[in-house]
Amino acid sequence: MEYREDPEKKKEENQDVGEEEFSFIQETIKDENGGYRKVRAAVLRCAGLGLLFGLAASLGFCALKPWAEEQFSGSPEKITIPEEEEEETAQNEEEEPQEPSPVLTVDDYREMNRALVDVANTLNRSMVEISVQVPQLEDTEGGFLDEDSVAGVIFEDNGAELLVAGRSISVPEEGALQARLADGKSYNITVKRQDTNLGIAVYAIAKNALPDTAWGQIQTAALGSSGGMSKGEMVIAAGSPFGYYGGLGFGIISSNRESVDRADGDYSLLCTDIGGSSAGTGVLANTEGEIVGLIDQERFFEGGEAGPVTAYGISDLKDALEFLSNNQAVPYIGVYGVTVTEELTSGQGIPSGVYVREVAADSPAMAAGIQSGDVITQVDGSKVTTLSGYSSALMQLAEGDEIRIRGQRQGTGGYVDITFRVTVGSKG
Repeated sequence: MEYREDPEKKKEENQDVGEEEFSFIQETIKDENGGYRKVRAAVLRCAGLGLLFGLAASLGFCALKPWAEEQFSGSPEKITIPEEEEEETAQNEEEEPQEPSPVLTVDDYREMNRALVDVANTLNRSMVEISVQVPQLEDTEGGFLDEDSVAGVIFEDNGAELLVAGRSISVPEEGALQARLADGKSYNITVKRQDTNLGIAVYAIAKNALPDTAWGQIQTAALGSSGGMSKGEMVIAAGSPFGYYGGLGFGIISSNRESVDRADGDYSLLCTDIGGSSAGTGVLANTEGEIVGLIDQERFFEGGEAGPVTAYGISDLKDALEFLSNNQAVPYIGVYGVTVTEELTSGQGIPSGVYVREVAADSPAMAAGIQSGDVITQVDGSKVTTLSGYSSALMQLAEGDEIRIRGQRQGTGGYVDITFRVTVGSKG
């Protein structure tokens, strides 16, 4: 039987196959307006997110800025002022014949003077004028007035602050302190710690408050040794030795044997032949530019009298400056004493130690029962035979320490042992 294909059926199959083979070729007509709207929406969304992120970053920066400055400016490092080595003097050595002094010409003196001026100019880069500023009265033009000022010297850098040593100054509640540095500009300065017994203070200037331009014009001065200064040696007076800031004086040490009595110690003075002011402050420096004295004319010449420039010997202040630099109080007991010499011991029978001449009012010594006439022989287990030894033992302590002071007190039958319990205080 002969098979015949149905032409209609084949035609339908061919149509189906064609549609399947060419179904991937399709035309899509995009809505151009709809695409633009999507792009615009995406751009606006990105801009909005960027604005939101920027606003959040700004708020976060403002909130964290004080914390970041505090953290990244660095914590203050502990200040340690090296102890001075005692100079050994040769004994039993034959004195070498001294060569005759050279004859100096006018040109030699001019050259020496230029060299001293160079040292003084370098020293001035370390000097600071500290002023107390108080608001003017309401009926005036406003602003601030300089009420008082002292001259100080930059002597340490603890990593976060520049530390300035100078005479302590009274700041009223509504007042503020400003420091004028060698660049001629003023910056905020604060009292880090002060000691009213000695009348000295350490001030602090935040390093991150100083612009880059200031660092090229200021520097830190080195502390020298006042114990090595001899009569006749050349010194430079800088700061405000004549009652106004910026003055310079050149002269010699006229005496290094004078001292001033303070509670718990006796402090050596460097006296010069430089005429001074009753309100003079500042420093004495040697010919190397090292600080050897802290000037405080008002404290040495009471009653407004003017006298030659006189300064605390820096060697006797180093322990106190170290305490103050680390924001610690200088240990204080309140004893005005003198060393009992061998002559007093053998001639009057007074025990060896520190004779209490006077006890400061409201002091730890008075609270413990120490009286005038007592002789202190031991401080917190350390034997003391001189006033300097007593002071050194006290500098090993800290405010708040409870210690025992042993001594002797004269009774009807002679001197008897006595012990005092003392809580170390301070005069901040």
